[in-house]
Amino acid sequence: MKNEARPNPFHVLGLSPDADRDTVVARGRELSDLADTEERRALCGWAVRELLGSPETRRVHELLEVPGAAYRDEEWEDFARRHRRRPANTKALKRAAEELRTADFDLAAILGLVLDGLLEPPPVDLAEGVRAAPVPPGPGDPPLEVTDVLFG
Repeated sequence: MKNEARPNPFHVLGLSPDADRDTVVARGRELSDLADTEERRALCGWAVRELLGSPETRRVHELLEVPGAAYRDEEWEDFARRHRRRPANTKALKRAAEELRTADFDLAAILGLVLDGLLEPPPVDLAEGVRAAPVPPGPGDPPLEVTDVLFG
């Protein structure tokens, strides 16, 4: 387990390198309680032990941490806190809404829209028709038709 590559404990806890002992303990406890897997809980415990253990180990992690790293974006947390609930009360909207009746629909307009869509001819690409013509366009006699062969 010593040879495993692990992330920086400050990154695991989402703290800056100047975090004090109480902040590290509180954040480690919070993340351990919120961890969804036992592996994540163990990683949080390891990060707390690394930062609270020997001062030399903590100094190594401080030196290896990216300068100015801010893992907890306060603006995002404020936004998430403000907009945690749904903006509209769907239950109240449902209670206030009336059931639909046939009078709410204009059947003539609906039929007109459907028929307009069905009766609209598709767009024609004339250039493609000329390129893939069964008989090359140009001067000369037209090709024989079936009626010409049968009826002379």
